[in-house]
Amino acid sequence: MKINNVGVTYSELRTFGNYENKRYGIQLEASLENGETATEVRVRLTEIAKKEVKKFFGDEDNGNPMDVPF
Repeated sequence: MKINNVGVTYSELRTFGNYENKRYGIQLEASLENGETATEVRVRLTEIAKKEVKKFFGDEDNGNPMDVPF
């Protein structure tokens, strides 16, 4: 099997203090270049998608607010 393109979809659902939910997602696709593996490209696309979703919610520099230990 030969893989020519790799795609990822990433989204997050956030619940805010007023019981309002917001979902934002992004779908990215890339063509493989010589020497690249599908796994490498998938990992890079996932990183880009996560950054873009975090940017939408305004917390790209603050990490994930749900990662705070209790």
